[in-house]
Amino acid sequence: MMGDITKQDRTPLLPLRHAQGDFFVCDIFDAAPKGDMASMAHPIFTLSTKPDTKKRRYVATDGKSYVEVRPNMIGLATVHDRDVLIYCISQVMAALNDGKQVHRTLRFKAYDLLVATNRPVAGTGYTGLKAALERLQGTQIETNRDRRESW
Repeated sequence: MMGDITKQDRTPLLPLRHAQGDFFVCDIFDAAPKGDMASMAHPIFTLSTKPDTKKRRYVATDGKSYVEVRPNMIGLATVHDRDVLIYCISQVMAALNDGKQVHRTLRFKAYDLLVATNRPVAGTGYTGLKAALERLQGTQIETNRDRRESW
């Protein structure tokens, strides 16, 4: 029948709930993809959907440098919480690009974040955002590693 959606027409991605622009434009010459290898080898976000309260300690091959990731009692920040950080970084970069002064405290409207990250703007979206902020706030990262060191 014409207009029916078949299995091969469906996408595994979430439906686009809101019209959305880009967060910010990354100049490829400023990017250093290999410079972030340590965070890929030693993840600071959990993939688990259940609360992950396990402390992680990654030690360099020389045994001197380390990165320790400690969750709070509700769990480690998840990969789904990363978009909150990306949104916040986007807001800071937009302010810097506009010549505005950036402060230590970042204020934004929850609705704007939910729309920009394609999350629902009903109660579940706000509840999920609150939980994400609590996990991000409670996840502590400690290191004695100099960013120029190799692992």
